[in-house]
Amino acid sequence: MQEKERRNSAVARAGTSPAALLWRLRLRAAGVSLAAVAFGAAYFFVRQAIKDSIWRFDLYLFNKALAVASLFLVSLSLLLTSIRFFSRRPRRGLAHRKHFGLAGFWTGAVHGLVSHVFLAGKFPLPAWMARNPLAAGLGLAALALFGWMAVLSLAKIKGKMGGERWRKTLRTAGYAALVLAALHAASLKWGSWTKYLSTFESVLPSLSLPAVLFAAAVVLLRLFVRAAKKH
Repeated sequence: MQEKERRNSAVARAGTSPAALLWRLRLRAAGVSLAAVAFGAAYFFVRQAIKDSIWRFDLYLFNKALAVASLFLVSLSLLLTSIRFFSRRPRRGLAHRKHFGLAGFWTGAVHGLVSHVFLAGKFPLPAWMARNPLAAGLGLAALALFGWMAVLSLAKIKGKMGGERWRKTLRTAGYAALVLAALHAASLKWGSWTKYLSTFESVLPSLSLPAVLFAAAVVLLRLFVRAAKKH
């Protein structure tokens, strides 16, 4: 009840309706998502040009950008939870948390669809899963958890579960899914990362490397916050 009153108070101060505020948050999340995908696409295009002297943009590069953007958006969503521990205005960024997380889920779902439907020649689903059982299992588990969280984010589900239990469930599932998604990326790109770190054959590393490091930093920050709260 207190949370609802604070939200209504914030809406009143902003001078806008709850529906308008909701659409504003959704549009901001969509904007950040599009910006992340665009940045990733440009990055992979430039990296390919420098590394392989290929000046061509195709669906394969776009799909790689989707994967990185999905991991970034989910990490950003969970980062907002920890940032409130250090912020003087702890609830300022929390309104965006849910929408960044949903944007990350849908971006990841589109990545899976593009990979195994529109790029089925490169990633034929049964054969690819047989060749990469660990990556496939981690990716499917992460996507399933994110999908479950998307269902839990519905207001009527929150009402049935109760606010405290609902938040704890989403937080636990979110960090578990983030770890699974990061491990999914690592299992596929480990060879590329180690080759880059040992040879530096390209000026730019695969963008998946900083994306996974960002996800790891978000998890470590959460562990730090949790430990600090116990003292």
